[in-house]
Amino acid sequence: MTKFCSECGVEMADKTPQCRSCGAIQSDFVYKSRVAAGALALFTGMFGIHRFYLGQWWGVFYLLFFWTYIPSLVGFIEGIVFLATPQKSWNAKYNQGLSLGTEKGGVVIIAPLVFLVIAGIGILAAIALPAYQDYTYRTKLQDSHSVATQLMPIVEEYVQQHDAWPTSLNQLPVADLVTSESVGTVAVNSGVIVVTPAKGVGLSGSLIYVPSFSGSGISWSCTESTVESRYLPAKCR
Repeated sequence: MTKFCSECGVEMADKTPQCRSCGAIQSDFVYKSRVAAGALALFTGMFGIHRFYLGQWWGVFYLLFFWTYIPSLVGFIEGIVFLATPQKSWNAKYNQGLSLGTEKGGVVIIAPLVFLVIAGIGILAAIALPAYQDYTYRTKLQDSHSVATQLMPIVEEYVQQHDAWPTSLNQLPVADLVTSESVGTVAVNSGVIVVTPAKGVGLSGSLIYVPSFSGSGISWSCTESTVESRYLPAKCR
């Protein structure tokens, strides 16, 4: 099929974006900006919007897998590639060989964009790493708390049978006590349970559970624990 230039009327091949006679870009041609595609890839790459902008239906796969964060990484890399691509090569691939429409500044904006992204990653890391470390400490300390929780009914039963507090762990039937590598030492003295995390956990101090008689029996308090408070179980803070 053929068409005619909207400016000079010269006959042209169908879908030709630019008149070879007068150089006019045809009104039915949709120009695809290299800088716009690069910016979309950098900032919305996880949703594949840059691919939809370029008329590529398979951008839908970015939407399907955006939750894996893989599309974000792919989009970031594609954004840099788009912005670094020479305009002539870009037009040949996405603008049907258009010889006009040169865009400047694509490479120039890569440096600040990369800097901003790296700075953002650094800020996120500064926030996320300490939070993750705190979570790891609390998780490992939970093993020590679990050991103490297992010992509490054993101590209570001992008191019921002997009308006295146990003075050592050896007085208690602890053969079935479930422990883990994150638990260091376990001690019982006058009914008080002291569980110290293993050195490899990286925490100093111990979980201390003090029993006392109450109207309903024996109650336990762990507010005297010497581990840093932010790592303690909620009831011990």
